Amino acid sequence: MFAKPRPKKTVLPTVSKKRKAVSAVEEVNFDFDAREDYLTGFHKRKLQRVKWAQEQAAKKAREEKIEMRKQLKDERQREVEDHVKAVSAILEEAQAATSDQDEEFNAEDFEEWDGIAEAPKESTDVVDYEDEFIDEDRYTTVKVEAISVTRDGLERLHHDGDKAEAGSEDEAKAERPAADDKAAKTKDRKEWPKKKKFRYETKLERSLGAKKSKAKKKAKFKKE
Repeated sequence: MFAKPRPKKTVLPTVSKKRKAVSAVEEVNFDFDAREDYLTGFHKRKLQRVKWAQEQAAKKAREEKIEMRKQLKDERQREVEDHVKAVSAILEEAQAATSDQDEEFNAEDFEEWDGIAEAPKESTDVVDYEDEFIDEDRYTTVKVEAISVTRDGLERLHHDGDKAEAGSEDEAKAERPAADDKAAKTKDRKEWPKKKKFRYETKLERSLGAKKSKAKKKAKFKKE
């Protein structure tokens, strides 16, 4: 009854209804190692996440600490500068006040210092004597004199013993030959031999001595 309408012509090219040839997958391999790592690695991955979080927290805390130190340093620097300014202002005021009230000091107000006065010399007992020491091989004479300490050095308290000293030297020279003779006599004394030190024989020495005595007895018996 009704005629079919004519198909409209399209500007776009027509699409073929044929399916494109898709290359088929030849083989599918299952990775058992990756599966095992995934199934057994939950705890390991959890520990890694915890460690990473701890590192991030430590890093953040360190940065905050550095920032706090910087702020504290700046505050202290400002406080020091303010304190220096206040002290310098006080010093300037004090110098201005003292400059108006300065007084000149005369050299006559000071007494000259002559040093430490020497203490008076105390009377000390004079100790002057000589003594001789004679040994078997040696002879010596010792002389003791009293002295005093002054600024110039050491000083003898008296010089009366010079003459006595000359006489004592002559006496000492006369006595030296006697001392030499005495030393020579002591050298010529007869030296007695030293006693042998007594000690007990050991067990081995006693056994050897017994064997020697037995051997001597046997030899004597054979001769008879």
